[in-house]
Amino acid sequence: MTSPYSRPLPPLTSLPDPQRLPEESTSLVPPGEIIAESKAEIRRRLLRILWAPALVLLGLWYLLLTLYVGGTSPIFWLLSLLAGLAEPGILRSTVLGLGFTPDGIGTAYLLVPAAATFLSLLPALLAPSAVAGLLPQHFLTEQAFQRAVTTRVTATLMLMPVLAVLLLPVTVLLEVPQPWSGLGAGPLSAWCLGIAALQVAWVLVRRLVTAPTLLGIPDAAALATTARIDPDLERRAAAAAQVQAQDRRHLPPNLGTPALNRAATPRGALLALGLIARSSLVRVLPTATGLGWIIFGITDVVTVISRLSTNELTDMTSPLRWQQLVVVAGVSVPVVLALAFTPALAVMLSASQRERVDDLRTHESWIHRARVNRWESRAVELCGWLGFLWVFAGAVVIGVLLGQLQISSALTGVWVAAALLVLAPLQGYAADTAMRTGLRDVLYGPAGDYMRRKSPYVLVAPDVGTRSDRAKDPAVRAALRRRLQGDADAHALEIFDLDAAGERLWVDDSEPGATDTAVREADLARGRLPDFGGEGSSFTGGGQEPAEFGESRHGIPDSVSGLRDLRD
Repeated sequence: MTSPYSRPLPPLTSLPDPQRLPEESTSLVPPGEIIAESKAEIRRRLLRILWAPALVLLGLWYLLLTLYVGGTSPIFWLLSLLAGLAEPGILRSTVLGLGFTPDGIGTAYLLVPAAATFLSLLPALLAPSAVAGLLPQHFLTEQAFQRAVTTRVTATLMLMPVLAVLLLPVTVLLEVPQPWSGLGAGPLSAWCLGIAALQVAWVLVRRLVTAPTLLGIPDAAALATTARIDPDLERRAAAAAQVQAQDRRHLPPNLGTPALNRAATPRGALLALGLIARSSLVRVLPTATGLGWIIFGITDVVTVISRLSTNELTDMTSPLRWQQLVVVAGVSVPVVLALAFTPALAVMLSASQRERVDDLRTHESWIHRARVNRWESRAVELCGWLGFLWVFAGAVVIGVLLGQLQISSALTGVWVAAALLVLAPLQGYAADTAMRTGLRDVLYGPAGDYMRRKSPYVLVAPDVGTRSDRAKDPAVRAALRRRLQGDADAHALEIFDLDAAGERLWVDDSEPGATDTAVREADLARGRLPDFGGEGSSFTGGGQEPAEFGESRHGIPDSVSGLRDLRD
């Protein structure tokens, strides 16, 4: 079923520059337009569901500990376990030879994962502060807003595991005393598996701390369904407006405007690099970690087999030399800079397609958008090809320099080939995907600077205090009154209700006595009567039993004659 509000519109080919909207103070947002009562309320909801992410983190830490122990030399561990089936003493000597002790390993498995999980949960206490300042109306879609909430909460929970995995090679290079005496092929393969485990855990934790669960709001998918098939046309139109807003940032930017050259500025380049890096985490990193595990794992097998006749099986000589790392780092810097300025170059090369734009409107479907806007299609396509070209050229330069400096090896040759055949195309795809949704951010800035999506909420949670505290703020009431007076529609009744509310603009139903008429004086002024039969209401004697009202009160007579007797 197609919504009557989604009928085709005529194409737009001549639009003025989008106008920036003035920034609004979040301290004056009325309490009725705030999602959560307070940060403490979000924290309580998070603590109620924190047991599920805790189980995921506990399993992750057990896996990381196993990779750390077995990563000293995975193949040597495997051979020792097989030999230990016939001679248990071999396994004990292997444990001691790799820098461990049986008691130490047992204690580590009992204490380290539990303690690490507890420490990983502590940053979650900062999650309410991370999401409280989000402005739902500044996001183009409801799904984007809910994803932002989920991502920030997930980041606080995954902070400790990510830091532990990323800092482990640094501690090895700094020669911190530990079983990993060097970055051999075995430790590097285990480290790649650790990065892969982080990605899987991130996805699992993200599914457990969704925005609807934390904030008590409808799911974006449910809203989209309402916008498509709800029988109530008004409700369908309201849901459609909340699901997605019209992007005011049209492409290409008008000639002579700052947006046309914003991608070449440092701010635009950094934003472009961040968007491409974020896309690469999803489209390049999983494949890179898988290749790393395979390549370093095979190298570890070859190394262990070649040393079976010696007594140096536990030696962790790194297959990578520091000279090779210097060359890779030196070439990577200009490649990263080129990726940052890729959108700027793509915009320049797409100038010839400006006359082939049939519609400047931002359509939701990329296929439709690419068909009616050849300029945007060409710019995004060039970003993908240029991203592929930079990585491909960087891999070629690295291979040539390593050969010329005579520091190449079979391992570096395999990595260069993998970069040319696999990683470079994936990087181009990541750049293309990032610019499909991020090119407007690079050229104009955030979408919220130019539009406000129709949403019943403006703020996630008050920065200080609660909604009830904000309701008592005279500045909030004055700001709401000015907004109602400045609106073109008639809001006389709303202004009257606002004035009649007295000192309580908002009442939290969870407060003690919130349903009592003594608290609901503002409701009485609006003509909304309380529940006269409510327990504790002043209209029923404050919850007293009828016998306590006094002997002078009479019951309801059974007949007219009884009523006459009462009159006498």
